[in-house]
Amino acid sequence: MASPLITVWSLLALATAWTAYYAYCIYRNYQIARTIGVPIRIIPIDHLNKIWLLIDSRVVSLVKRLPGCLGDNNFTRYNYRGWHEHDGMRTHEELGEAFVLVTPSRNWLYLADPEALYNMYRRGNDFPRWVEITKMLDVFGGPNIATASGEQWKAHRRIVNSCLNEQCNAIVWTEATSLGDAMARYWDSKKVFTSVGEDARTVSLHVLTKACFGQSFEFEGHGERLTTTPSASFRFSLLTIMENALLILALGPRFFMNPWLPLPNTWKRLGEACAKFKGHMAYLYNQELRNLNEGHIRGEPTLMASLIRASQKKNDAGGLTEAEIYGTMFVVSFAGHDTTAHLLTYAMFFLAANPSVQDWLAEELRRVLGDKPREEWDYHADYPRLKRCLAILFETLRVKTPVAEVKWTKDQTQFLQVGGKTLTIPPKILMIPSYLYVHKHPKYWGADTEEWKPERWIQAPRRSPQDEMQQGQPKQEEVGESASYENEYEDDEVLLPPPARGNFLGWSEGARDCPAKKFSQVEWVALLAALFRDWKVEPQRLENETAAEAQTRAAEFIEKDSSYGGLLLQLMHPERVPLVWSRR
Repeated sequence: MASPLITVWSLLALATAWTAYYAYCIYRNYQIARTIGVPIRIIPIDHLNKIWLLIDSRVVSLVKRLPGCLGDNNFTRYNYRGWHEHDGMRTHEELGEAFVLVTPSRNWLYLADPEALYNMYRRGNDFPRWVEITKMLDVFGGPNIATASGEQWKAHRRIVNSCLNEQCNAIVWTEATSLGDAMARYWDSKKVFTSVGEDARTVSLHVLTKACFGQSFEFEGHGERLTTTPSASFRFSLLTIMENALLILALGPRFFMNPWLPLPNTWKRLGEACAKFKGHMAYLYNQELRNLNEGHIRGEPTLMASLIRASQKKNDAGGLTEAEIYGTMFVVSFAGHDTTAHLLTYAMFFLAANPSVQDWLAEELRRVLGDKPREEWDYHADYPRLKRCLAILFETLRVKTPVAEVKWTKDQTQFLQVGGKTLTIPPKILMIPSYLYVHKHPKYWGADTEEWKPERWIQAPRRSPQDEMQQGQPKQEEVGESASYENEYEDDEVLLPPPARGNFLGWSEGARDCPAKKFSQVEWVALLAALFRDWKVEPQRLENETAAEAQTRAAEFIEKDSSYGGLLLQLMHPERVPLVWSRR
């Protein structure tokens, strides 16, 4: 009898000790947070607890069902991924432009002052990126461009910048237009389709495999994937990894690759995908290294080949190691795949709900590209003129920013002006931009801020006084449909900047902004051009539903279905609203 009692008492003692330590950690962090002088909210579990990342939404949704304050409290309001998407601007309206979330592990300072955010990004040495949050991305090697810091990061950034050049962008343009055209034709064969989310992920992945690894794949719609060829096995290993990124980041690829663990079959297949991906990266690395040593130069340089060459050239000045190249290739694949795919899915639904914007977009595409076959589209000549395509990207990023960057004060106390008050911020405080507030508050963006309105980013052509006097009296040589069309839509439309600095953080700001910003913009413009010059999309109507009612339903679905299924904001179930694809 003594043995079970001892076990019970031991467990109780451990639980008591853990609870006491847990309470002490919250109290300690609360006292530190008080010195900042802003409102405080306390939550019991840190956002980055790896186990909590896997179960947070399910647990919180269950607790919310409890009555009264048991189901409505700081825990259910703030203690899950994506809480800010559901909370909107409510907390900042209640507490002001800055507040702190206290957890047992860390203090999170949320900022909603654009000027303060601008200064925070500008002062990169005082407020560096908190790389601990990205170190989980070292799963396939590192440190990489996202997890390195100091001089090591500068070496990574210098080499990566030299590789993400105009040659790379031209490859992205060609591959994205080809894949976008194939995806449009696939949707046309279906007429009504529900696979926009899956198909967007496939296209995004294929653009990356071409630009990063030199592997080109034909588009295959969802449900038509083949895995019989060796090249396809690489594609599907990478796709499997991307679709299960949260599990891999939480537990690491070695866990899934361990043959001794009694894992479920789906996890074993994930382990096989990790092994194939690493093996394929090693093969490509050794192949490119051998080509470099033998003086063989590939016609179209890939990102991996460029990283190897740049590292070899700068080996004495801090080139990248093999493990660092693997890590950077994974980070570029991870970051570029999901963000583009989710944003494209959002854009498809926004456009389906707004046919007038589709017409506005097609107008530009017809003006710039005319009836030219896709093979004759030119990156250098056509891309700079497609400003409305970029406006749609900027507006989608404004209202649906996929992920937030985290800064911190490291080991020094820092001072920052926020809302007319100088805050004294202790060491090791995490600092998070409140994207929703600075991206959507009416005082920055106007009364229509809640609307998805890409036109806000475009300044119409300015007419000279002579043009105004001659309006309605065109010159003889301008008479005719094509002449008047070209005159009215001359290429002097301007892509406008945000209303003020610190108001748009789509690719972050400062020295550590997104190095693949141009890459993503070129891919986006190419895909929209291929999809919407000749085609249009609309939500499938329900019985007795008008077109306007279907559009409203699609717009409402975007807000209801947005959440964090992994690490990024996304539409959770885009298949629930079928879309109709047809020729314009």
